[in-house]
Amino acid sequence: MEDTEGKSTTNDFIEPVLTDIRSTWNIVKPGIESILADNPSLTFIPEDVYSDCVDERAFLFTSPIGFLVLTIDIDRYTKDKTLYMWIAYTYEKGGHEWLAHQDWIEDLARKSDCKYIEAQSHVPELEPYAIAKGWHTDTRIYRRTVKSE
Repeated sequence: MEDTEGKSTTNDFIEPVLTDIRSTWNIVKPGIESILADNPSLTFIPEDVYSDCVDERAFLFTSPIGFLVLTIDIDRYTKDKTLYMWIAYTYEKGGHEWLAHQDWIEDLARKSDCKYIEAQSHVPELEPYAIAKGWHTDTRIYRRTVKSE
């Protein structure tokens, strides 16, 4: 049976807490590995996330429903800040739980002087749900592999 320590299966909002990744690595690492297994186009490894969090280039927030790793990106031309949801992992799949945290995320972005919030997903079914919650599609990325001769 899966370890449920620190995990909740309720939909009640509990504010995520900024967490030192070193104290929760045993829970966070398998979640990151699961994301990477489901998204083969992602090029980072779990230890990259660990390093970025320890070096404060990324920030881990945990709650009983999962965890979120955020970064703040600065546009090199406009200097506008974007709160980027790099990794969002929930212990129960398919609930779009991070959207339930939208008000908290927006408040965090505001307090961090961010103009935008961004997230990416390979799950096409998420788009109509996100749009219904006030998000919009900004760009789509198309990738083509260069064939070797």
